[in-house]
Amino acid sequence: MKIFKKGPSRKYLLSSILIVITFYVFYLIGKDLYSSAFFQRKDRINLVISQDQIAVYSLGLVDRVNYFIPFYPDLDVIIPGGYGFYRLGALAKLVSLEKNPDLFRKTYSMITSSFVDFYFYPSVSSDKIEIIFGEKKRDFLLPRFYLIFFAKSNARFFDRVFLYLQFLGKTKGQYKIISDPPTKIEGNRRVFSSNNFFETYQGIFYKKTYRSEQLNVQIVYTKSYKTAQFLTQILEGEGIRVVDLSQSEIKVKNCEVFEDKKKFSETAKSVSQFFGCRLSVGKTGAYDIILKLGEAEEEWLVE
Repeated sequence: MKIFKKGPSRKYLLSSILIVITFYVFYLIGKDLYSSAFFQRKDRINLVISQDQIAVYSLGLVDRVNYFIPFYPDLDVIIPGGYGFYRLGALAKLVSLEKNPDLFRKTYSMITSSFVDFYFYPSVSSDKIEIIFGEKKRDFLLPRFYLIFFAKSNARFFDRVFLYLQFLGKTKGQYKIISDPPTKIEGNRRVFSSNNFFETYQGIFYKKTYRSEQLNVQIVYTKSYKTAQFLTQILEGEGIRVVDLSQSEIKVKNCEVFEDKKKFSETAKSVSQFFGCRLSVGKTGAYDIILKLGEAEEEWLVE
């Protein structure tokens, strides 16, 4: 009577499983690295710090021109999504309570008329996040190691490494500081003036890629012309020309970016990625790109 030994077969099975797991882990690491800022080849990266210091950093990866824009906690800004005006010092609390950290990206994109890529805010529970008060802006300060690697953020590990390397060794003299962003008085509060900021500083966040492609965009909205205007400023602040705002009575669910070519332009891909829209081939008529907002209009709604 023959006795079959199970040892070698089991060992072979375990080895195969280990090899598969190892390859899968390396695949995930490679995928994360490839989609990180290391390989995105962006002309400029904009990020927000909202902790003990509230500021926007804009890093010029091509022209090497960097900007630092400090804000103070008591400054009121309009929050997209129908929230109305809100103090910047309380935005982290709102984000935590609403469980919607993307409000950082949307809010500061509207403030600066630019594509904000990353945001960092306190890594604590909502009941422990403090509302910051004050009318004093902090002096220039580079983000600390702990903040870059351990704060809550939409940046993944390799993005954090990339950003840390960008700040490493930099000095105040390598940043142009916009210390007095325009404000206005409305009632009993001081409000940030997005329109004045756009008119004063338009061009500082231009991306060479979009300017060289020279494509124009039509924005199709269904409800709020004011929202479409704000989104126009964001695109034009990046160097993307918006030539038409069109209201449609036909409500569409999905946000979609149309371009009349099989190989999409970098402009179309960036608009699609920033607004979270599907990228589609379609007739665009007199325009190069058409952005149909769909439900994204509610997410960016300005009242």
